[in-house]
Amino acid sequence: MVQPSPPPELGGERMLPSKEVINYLLELGLNNYEAKVYLTLVEEGTSTAKNVSDITGIPYGKVYEIITSLCTKGFSMTLPTKPMKCKALSPQEILNTTKEKALEKFSNLENVFNEELVPLYMQSKQLKEPKGIMWIVNGRANINKKVETMIKGGKRSICIYLSENGLKRLAFQKNVLKEAFDRGVSIRIISKMTKENEEDCGLLSFCDIHNSKLPITNCFVSIDKEESIVIDPVPDDDNVVRGRDIGMWITSKAFTGFLESVILSQLNGAKKNGGNEKSTAKAAVQEQKT
Repeated sequence: MVQPSPPPELGGERMLPSKEVINYLLELGLNNYEAKVYLTLVEEGTSTAKNVSDITGIPYGKVYEIITSLCTKGFSMTLPTKPMKCKALSPQEILNTTKEKALEKFSNLENVFNEELVPLYMQSKQLKEPKGIMWIVNGRANINKKVETMIKGGKRSICIYLSENGLKRLAFQKNVLKEAFDRGVSIRIISKMTKENEEDCGLLSFCDIHNSKLPITNCFVSIDKEESIVIDPVPDDDNVVRGRDIGMWITSKAFTGFLESVILSQLNGAKKNGGNEKSTAKAAVQEQKT
């Protein structure tokens, strides 16, 4: 704790308050006139209103008003003399009183904030912050990595809707899909099955594969109906790794659920790839020829 400086010796050089002291008095709630009068009382000890007026240059009638205000704020006191005299309260006493009041005020403020504002803020935050966020993933290689990460996090179900070439690329992730299948995750795939991806269908035979009669140009992957990614192949759908694909990763349950329901509606027109993958793929090719 900083100790107050000892008073100057009698007969020594008179100390004058710095501008910093005046600024601090203003921060404590005094105005310029009140700060001047209080500093005068500190210097003079006990003084009359007329003497204060002579020293500060403040009109005599105004000094009475200021002294009354200082007494109300706890910076001075009047003495029952004629003429009336006043004296400043000890700076240490004012400092301690101000500190106690500030701590009490802060304590009350803290209680009000914790009891009323903080719960209100948390409630508002929960209601207004979006539950889901959409992110853009650029590049085929980055999208492949993202899909792999999503599959690894699957717990209940995986729905994949993709093109003929997309199914070829998906076969490269058969190991991570098989791990998900072994964890008990249901895997459903809708794709255009042809002679070209017949072997890939065989590699993914542990999945529930359906042949789409409609052409598929984009790719959609949904995990647990909680997150999904929609992929637009750029510039083509041929290369396994290279491509400037654009993927929209969605972590909104509402959007993911809606998109998956639309995709699964294709099952009404999709033929299930049953126990014999090759025969089904060949049948799909035969259907195209006819």
